[in-house]
Amino acid sequence: MKRILFEETGGYHDNIRAMLATLKKAAIQAINFFRCHFSRSAWLLLICCGMLFTAAIAQDPIFTQAFLSPVYLNPAATGTGDYDLRVSGIYRRQWWTVPSNMNAMVVSVDKFVPDISGGIGLTAVHSSEGYLNKNGIYASYAYNICSGTASVADNGGSPKWFWTGGLQFGFAQSKIDFNKLVFADQINTGGYIPGSVSSANPPLRSGRVFPDFAAGTFFNYNINDYNRLLLGFSGHHINKPDESLTYSSDTVRSQLPVRWSGNVLYTHTDPSQTWSYSLAAIGYRQAFNSSYQVGTEITQNQFDISLGIWYRFSTKDKTFNFPPVNTFSVSLAINLTGNSGNKDKVRVGVAHDAEVGKKSYSYTTGSSEIGFVWDHSTYNMGVDDPCKPKISSTVCPAFVK
Repeated sequence: MKRILFEETGGYHDNIRAMLATLKKAAIQAINFFRCHFSRSAWLLLICCGMLFTAAIAQDPIFTQAFLSPVYLNPAATGTGDYDLRVSGIYRRQWWTVPSNMNAMVVSVDKFVPDISGGIGLTAVHSSEGYLNKNGIYASYAYNICSGTASVADNGGSPKWFWTGGLQFGFAQSKIDFNKLVFADQINTGGYIPGSVSSANPPLRSGRVFPDFAAGTFFNYNINDYNRLLLGFSGHHINKPDESLTYSSDTVRSQLPVRWSGNVLYTHTDPSQTWSYSLAAIGYRQAFNSSYQVGTEITQNQFDISLGIWYRFSTKDKTFNFPPVNTFSVSLAINLTGNSGNKDKVRVGVAHDAEVGKKSYSYTTGSSEIGFVWDHSTYNMGVDDPCKPKISSTVCPAFVK
């Protein structure tokens, strides 16, 4: 995502505008030179090398409404829906006015199984970054341990704490869309030639499939009947899979860096009151990229409508000298079934991000998300399994009573 980060920060544009004019002239001269001296194979080799570089600094999609897709955030969330069966999906359109059309979506289904004291799930991921498309399909399993059914009566009907540990395994694919690439014979001194078709032959391999692993954990502690604390930690791509499209030797690889993430969540929920609230912080670290999100979500208990305010910031990349990105976000979620759903709940959430900084929003018009969670009950959890864990899509960890 950082490959087009300069398009997001307006102040950075102002500082290099004059330099870009000079670079344009130099680029035209370089294009003419390469057209005369480089073969088609050399051009394809340069493109592949460039993709290796961008993949090395690439970053996984990050969602503002992370708990609308909890299994993507952490495989330990498998089987922790409001009821025992959960289907969720989320879509994000990154930077509306940036022409590369960056977007990402995740769809998952997971179920709590009392006989194995845990959950099983399946997750599909798709993202598009200009000419590079990524797809993945993953299976996950989470095991749950709580304070035990013997202590339920002593704690107001719900266990004092629960811990879940999850594993995820699947296959991912990185693939080039050659229709979005521009070759030397499609460019002249005036720039790109509209409608031109390159005579370059694409390489034999335009994509690669590789195994991908993840693991994570959640710990929830019920301070009292109304206050809860949730801690989580996870690692994705822990096997550092090779994304290289050149299929070269082990000395030249494009390893997908591990995405580490952690979260802290405090929730106050009192059904007898009009309002409930949550305070949350999520941190991500992948290769040279660090991002942190903090905020709060307030819920109107009668209508089950939640309003969230979030601030995301990143640290400056000292390796590649990219400037930090700061974003202000607003989210709105509503339970479409209200409080009357005994076996089903459908929750829909939307969010919009705005970059903070000089002219930043005018260059990108921000990013938007929409997601949903459908929870369905297939058995009486309150009677059959009082130790069922629950990590709600409203950023409110709780237990089914």
